[in-house]
This record gives sequence, structure tokens and C-alpha cells, in this order.
Amino acid sequence: MHVDKQGDSTGTVKSMTGFGRGRETAGDVEVLTEVRSVNHRFLDVSLRVPRMYNCFEAELRRNVGERLHRGKIDMAITRTGGRAGVMDVALDEGLAKSYHRCLVELREKLGLAGDVTVGDMLTLKEIVIPVEDESRVEREWPLVRASLERALDALDQMRTSEGSALWRDIEVRLEQIRATARAVRPLVDQVPAQAKERLEKRVHELTGGLNLDPERLLQEVAIIADRADVTEELTRLESHVEQFLSFGKQGSPLGRKLDFLLQELHREVNTLGSKSAYTNIAAHVVSMKTDLEKIREQTQNLE
Repeated sequence: MHVDKQGDSTGTVKSMTGFGRGRETAGDVEVLTEVRSVNHRFLDVSLRVPRMYNCFEAELRRNVGERLHRGKIDMAITRTGGRAGVMDVALDEGLAKSYHRCLVELREKLGLAGDVTVGDMLTLKEIVIPVEDESRVEREWPLVRASLERALDALDQMRTSEGSALWRDIEVRLEQIRATARAVRPLVDQVPAQAKERLEKRVHELTGGLNLDPERLLQEVAIIADRADVTEELTRLESHVEQFLSFGKQGSPLGRKLDFLLQELHREVNTLGSKSAYTNIAAHVVSMKTDLEKIREQTQNLE
């Protein structure tokens, strides 16, 4: 299966759960990116980056959005190494003068010996301030982007592996539902005979053996058979199963499409159950509901 770097996939079903790590170095600078993803209805990205990389936030989100479509994403970027290439220092001259004046006055009032030195001044806060050079910081973007791409590649590999396993299980259960639906079809033809037998037995019990008028009996049987006819439901059910399988061939993102189809499948199976009073369909309905519940659990983790 082919997976495009931009996130478009052909026949690749992906999970929303995974982890990826990417590490890139340049000189004495190392950037480490870690990305974790879990289930979520939409794409929700949380970033933790060094303060100096705040300027990259919009671009980081854009890159993640190009690769991922759904999931709760937690991304953390750490930077180690020297900062001489991206930092400068600034002197707060006004604050330095105020500090110096206060120290001179303190020395005179207390009768202290010695002069106020540069060393004395540097022990005081915020006279010399480290300042990020934005133009220098931006030069590290290729390093940050490469680290992110490595992390997203690793995450994608894990999500693809898990997604494939989930989809194989879903396919098996969908085929079971389709086979069960086909097993139900012959039972539909038995509805009139079963309804007639049960109705005659019930009338016999209630009347102490009196026979029901044949014409009236046929009318009642026809009504019951019409109410219990599930031919349309079975046809729609098989159609939904086929559509479900076809979405898997298209690949992710498909979670929201499957959510809708699952609702339709549940609706048809519930209707089958409500019409099964005069047939042997009930056991098959229970089997299909069990498979649908398992499929629902699996699709909640698909992108």
C-alpha cells in the first residue's frame, strides 16, 4: 500500500492511536520531537515547544494538519545545545544607573570602603538581559521541520499498522453480518406458514376448539406476514455492508463516514428484530447486533 507524505492514502486504513519520535542535529544543537495521538472526533493539536520556537507554532500546526485528519495530538519539542547562535544580550542602561546610584548611596551611608565594580553590578537582576534574535531563530526552522517529519513518519507507521489490524477484524465481522443476512432470507418465506400455525393454535386455545373462518384466517395471516416482511431491510443491510467495505478500499480518513453507516446498519438490524416475533430471525438478529457492537468499538479508533 502506498502512503503519501502529505497524508493522502490509497487503500490504507489508519488508527488514531500511535507514537512517533524524531531527532535531528546540526552542530551542537539537537531538536527532539515526540508526537502522541489518541481517539478524538476531530483533529485537536496541543503543542509544547521552547519559548524561542513559539514563532513556529502556526507552521507546526499546518504541517501536522497536512499529515493527520483526526485524533487528539500531543506534540512536544525540546531543544538542547548552545544558544549563542540564536541569542543576543541587551543592557538596561537606566536600570544599571539606578542600581549604581543606590549602591553608592548605601556605601556612603554605611561608611563602607571600596568602589562599586562591574562585578558588583552583574550580580543584580535584569541589568543584562538575554534577547532572542528572531532572524537567527528562524534559521533553525529546517532543523525543527525535519525533526517533526521524522516523528510524523514514525507515528504514521504505527497508526497504519494498528489500523490494518483493526480493519481486518472489521472485514471479518462485516462478512459474518452479510452471511447472516443471507441466511435470514429463506426464513422470510416461512412467515405466512408460521403465522397461520400460531394463529390457529392461539384461536383454538382461546375458543376451546372452535375453528376460525378460513377467509378471516387468511386475512389475518396476510396482515401478519406483511408486518413481518423484512425483504427491504435485508436488501438495505447488504447494501450498507458493501458500502462499508468499499470505504475501506479508499483508505483513511474514513471514520466519520463509517460512523454514519453504522447508524444505518443498526437501524436495519433493529427493524429486523422488531419484525421477528413470527419468525426464527431473532437469533440471527442477536448475532448481527453483537458483530455491530464490536465493529462500533473498532471504528471509534479509526481515522
